[in-house]
Amino acid sequence: MKKIIMRFFGALLLILIVFLIVRIIIAESEGTLSDAMPTAALTEAYDGGKDILTHDIGQPNSTDGFMRCYSLIWIPSEGELQVTVKYNYSVYKYNNLTKGSAFAFKLYDSASGKEFDDYSEVRDASGRYGYYRLAFHGVSFSGASDVEIVMCSPDYISDYSVVKLHMSGQTFEKYELSEEEIAKLGE
Repeated sequence: MKKIIMRFFGALLLILIVFLIVRIIIAESEGTLSDAMPTAALTEAYDGGKDILTHDIGQPNSTDGFMRCYSLIWIPSEGELQVTVKYNYSVYKYNNLTKGSAFAFKLYDSASGKEFDDYSEVRDASGRYGYYRLAFHGVSFSGASDVEIVMCSPDYISDYSVVKLHMSGQTFEKYELSEEEIAKLGE
């Protein structure tokens, strides 16, 4: 009887560990909406052989834990910055919002104090997470800037979560479009 109880609790512990590992993998996954958004600016840059740049986001998670950013693409010649925002649905409860409400976003350049809120978006959802692929237009900043993305209420009155996308002095590297991304440019 003692062996049966020990095996039962061992199996229960193993199931719990597997469950936690799967949850961590899902929370950290960056597959949804990670491809470049096929915009006019991206097409112009690609066709013109202009720089399409990227770098890892140094602090991809917001301090409150509700938002994660990844897949940053910067097209300086066209003034476009693309990024994917992944947010946990618990942001609705924490901020007393109706589940499914839309969010607005803005970029903030700490060096100049400029805000950029003109963007295109694509949305998706999976499990406990919502996703936005954002393409900000008219964006310019210097290498000395810290650039943050802010999740806001649709009227821009309330700010909810903040992620630092670019840190002063951080260098960019060339972004190579995948064959799939190139094919989408022609559509």
